[in-house]
Amino acid sequence: MTRQEKVAYWTRQVKDQADSGLSVRQYCAQVGIPVGTLQYWRGRLRATRSSRQQGMADFLPVRLAPAGSIANSVEIRLLSGRSLKLTAPMDADWLRTLVQVLESSCG
Repeated sequence: MTRQEKVAYWTRQVKDQADSGLSVRQYCAQVGIPVGTLQYWRGRLRATRSSRQQGMADFLPVRLAPAGSIANSVEIRLLSGRSLKLTAPMDADWLRTLVQVLESSCG
């Protein structure tokens, strides 16, 4: 399972437990996962959301075009796996806001 798949799986488990109305212990017994593991992921996901809301950026790999080449578009791959392909110059603040909205839990 890739990191992205793990995050998606545990995000779903944390949400499902909260939506279930069951205690963590009851939910974990019902679906067969360790209580400690669900609690770990709930804390980890909360910390990730909190750091993003405070404007802390994650470091992501960047692929540069060869020197002298002219790029007619830019592709940005989001942590969620989605990507944006942009073809026009844009304001950096606007782009930052767009990425934050798309990476938020409701995006």
